[in-house]
Amino acid sequence: MILNLPKKILNSIVLIALLMLTGMPCLQAQKNVTLSGRVTDQQGGQPIPGVSVKVKGGTNGVSTDKDGRFSLNAPQGSVLVISSIGYINKEVAGGENMAIILSSLDKDLQEVTVVGVSVRKADLTGAVSGITEKTIKELPATNINQAIQGRISGVLVQNTNPRPGSSGSIKVRGNNSIRFGANPIYVVDGLVIDDGAFNSINPDDIASIDVLKDASATAIYGSRGANGVILVTTKKGKNGQGSITYNAWAGIQSFTKNVPYLNAQQIAELRIDAYANKFMDDNPTGNRQTYINTLLGTASPIFSQNELQVYRAGDSYNWLDEITQRGIQQNHTATFSKGSENGSVYVSFNYTDQKGLLKTSNYKRYGGQVNLEQKIKPWLKLGSNTNFSRTNESYIDGGVFNIAANANPLLPISGDIPYLSWKGIQNTDLYNPIRSLNIDGKGNLNRLLTTNYLAVTPIAGLTIRSGISLDVRNQDYYNYIPKSLGQSVRNATSGSATQKKENWFNWQWDNSVSYDKSIGKHNFSGLVSFGLTQNNYNYNQIDAYGFATDDFSYKYLGGAYLKDRTQLGSDFVTNSLISYIARGNYNYDGKYFATLTARYDGSSKFGNGNKWGIFPSLALAWDISKEEFFKSVNLDMLKLRAGYGIAGNQNIPNFAYNSLYRPVFSNGSVSYVSDGRLGNPDLVWEKQKQLNLGLDVGLLKNRLIINADYFVIHNDDLLMERTLSTTTGFRNTIANVGSLLNKGAELNVTARVIEKQDLQWSVSLNISSYKNKITKLYGSVDAIYNYGGFTGVEIQRTGNLFLNESLNSIYTYKFEKIAQSEDIERIKNINYGGHTIKPGDIIPVDVNGDNKVDDLDRIVVGKTDPKLYGGFSTNVNYKGLSLNAVFNYNVGGKGINSLYDGLMNGSGEYAGHSDQLDRWTPQNTNTNIPRAYIGGSRYSVSETDYSVQSTSFLRMTALTLGYNFDQALLSKAKMTTFRLYLTGSNLFTLTKYKGYDPEGGDSYPTSKM
Repeated sequence: MILNLPKKILNSIVLIALLMLTGMPCLQAQKNVTLSGRVTDQQGGQPIPGVSVKVKGGTNGVSTDKDGRFSLNAPQGSVLVISSIGYINKEVAGGENMAIILSSLDKDLQEVTVVGVSVRKADLTGAVSGITEKTIKELPATNINQAIQGRISGVLVQNTNPRPGSSGSIKVRGNNSIRFGANPIYVVDGLVIDDGAFNSINPDDIASIDVLKDASATAIYGSRGANGVILVTTKKGKNGQGSITYNAWAGIQSFTKNVPYLNAQQIAELRIDAYANKFMDDNPTGNRQTYINTLLGTASPIFSQNELQVYRAGDSYNWLDEITQRGIQQNHTATFSKGSENGSVYVSFNYTDQKGLLKTSNYKRYGGQVNLEQKIKPWLKLGSNTNFSRTNESYIDGGVFNIAANANPLLPISGDIPYLSWKGIQNTDLYNPIRSLNIDGKGNLNRLLTTNYLAVTPIAGLTIRSGISLDVRNQDYYNYIPKSLGQSVRNATSGSATQKKENWFNWQWDNSVSYDKSIGKHNFSGLVSFGLTQNNYNYNQIDAYGFATDDFSYKYLGGAYLKDRTQLGSDFVTNSLISYIARGNYNYDGKYFATLTARYDGSSKFGNGNKWGIFPSLALAWDISKEEFFKSVNLDMLKLRAGYGIAGNQNIPNFAYNSLYRPVFSNGSVSYVSDGRLGNPDLVWEKQKQLNLGLDVGLLKNRLIINADYFVIHNDDLLMERTLSTTTGFRNTIANVGSLLNKGAELNVTARVIEKQDLQWSVSLNISSYKNKITKLYGSVDAIYNYGGFTGVEIQRTGNLFLNESLNSIYTYKFEKIAQSEDIERIKNINYGGHTIKPGDIIPVDVNGDNKVDDLDRIVVGKTDPKLYGGFSTNVNYKGLSLNAVFNYNVGGKGINSLYDGLMNGSGEYAGHSDQLDRWTPQNTNTNIPRAYIGGSRYSVSETDYSVQSTSFLRMTALTLGYNFDQALLSKAKMTTFRLYLTGSNLFTLTKYKGYDPEGGDSYPTSKM
């Protein structure tokens, strides 16, 4: 039959047969292999079901299962195209057991809201660093500062106040102002809030935190961004099915460290040694042991009989144990969210409870977040981000901890005595800490943060947006001191009550027009904006005295009968800011970038003629890795950045340009009395000129990313308070004084070391450094001293300003050594200004060698600025198991250990440090610990740099072990994720600092959980 076919058809069949035969070897060469792997989310490391996995250029494809896994047959060498709604598409070379990580396309992760307009993070061409939700989850944080500590280069977070509900301090690129406005501003979804009020934000509601560090990045904030900007973007509902989550953790807290105090026997022996040394100095031929026997006799001049009884019995009393407890902390967050192409909703509820380490101290926070976004029309969108929180706090008297920690161990514990005693003599400054727990101190704060906007897109690329934001706070503080407490007895108040109510109403109205346009490879975007901000504050306070009963505490001020002692206080303050902003971005083919910004601000805090300031900036970037000539170089990214700009600072007291007077009624007439500050109508903006150079490098398919920055900041017209001579009739004035130079560098390294299907390991490290010096003071002045002390005219060790020295210098006498017998002849002709030195005493250095030690011999002995600071972390995931460790560190800084100052006084009439067990004696001369002594005129440890100690440390901030349950098991319970984890915070701190904590200081210890 074939032979009967037409010739044309027969030729076609033969041709097809020949092609099949000749092509068969090629087809056999394209051998099919099995390609498999698992797709996870970059943010949370969770598997992504339903992801499309297709062979590039073909039709073969599959979708991932509920565990994010896939398997398909494809020709060897195939390239797979990975795609899913809400994620960035990815192309990868096919293989077995691949670990594929997709990055989210969620708007809340790709954009931040600044001054009422959404800006792509890619358009922030300056120095910007940040963390995402995944990083925030790695440790049990209850506020923003805890979440970013040690995680972002150039950001120094110090836990300076570890009390329940406190937040510590934060600096971006060190000190850029002498006094006013040293802290960055916080911007939550476009609303600027005070730096001390961000505790109301629940970290579980945060999608990302970005820190703008240089003038180019912060210029859009003009006068408000001089010391950095912390942008907080809260979560939104994601596209797909609705989501319900619940996150809870609880822990037990304790002090990270206890100072080694002397016990009762050691204190008694120190006291005996001190008095005996004094006796022998005054009576060189006297009998030391006979005198000691007198000290221990029934008529002892240095011990009470009760103290001697405790000493002889070998007892010792720890008052601190009586007021402390194990702290219990817990946090609960429930969220409900859903999103679509037309809108999204995110709702959360939060409860935080922190039981303090001191009895009766407590902090609770109740909060909720509602984020809504909806397209009404294709060209019209409405949005609202609203947060409400209420915090309740139980306070304790500020001196309770220190009084208890430094209490006399020879004194039996009792809650009946009003004051503590040494040598049997009650000290009315030492209120009984057990009784002080009866002080009724309460506080609460209600806070509403809301940002609401309307955005219109009349044509493609053009967005017109108007938004109103509110920050409303009402804070109440109450305190009652019972009439029987030492505080009331000493001041004859018969009970005292305080009520203080504070109110803030801050509003921000932002209007902007932005336009994006691309023409070929040319990409343009522009923004113009106009904004108004007004901050209103008022308070009322009543202090009442004399109560017949303690039963009503602070709740019935009308019961106070000492009416003539009642004190009233109130104030109403308003300040405002008007801002005009223009910003333009340009990039060519994703290679060359330029950003030009200008902001024009008018502030009510300056007088006429000085209210306005303009703050421009320019940033340039070049992505060399996208150049054709760079294709052969084995680098995935190489981007150079440079920026220069001017930022401003207006954070000074209200009405500093005017002298303020208040009316006083006396003897039937009214007079006006100054508040002590001389107005300065010539005040001008403090300005910072900032230069930033940056480098971004990506290696090994961007598994290793390096970001480096170098910055130089010149601060001119620094705003500070100047002390005035009493002859002026004023105590101080605010003035523009001098200039400050700040230089530094930052390095951030992230590496995905292992990326296998079942095993992933990533590490990150950041190192930062800054160095500042004062380059100019006013006139020809080269030093401004900070006077104080008992007489008020003593030069203090900190707070002094010196030309060409750090802003944070420590200034005092230099410790030389502990005097030995052979030193006495050498120093006998040196005039120590009334001090006497004998073997075992401190010798200060005669710096200028003029045979006298006076103020000219004080020098800068160190600075509190660290040489290096930062953090590092490691995260290992094996199947469902994860282990994460976070560390932060601080190297090279110095600090005055005031606690150690007091504990090394050597008298035995105050608490002592165990270092004094190695004190100098005639039999123990090879030591650096001064001898025991009482009275006299020797140098104390606080008069030299003896107790200036290194504040360097390495701290394990968090360690977390977690397990994600298998999706197959969870699907039966209609759950998508379920994770159990065990975590600890502040587990250990390596430091040579001899106080409680090199960061938190010594007034209250840091806690661990």
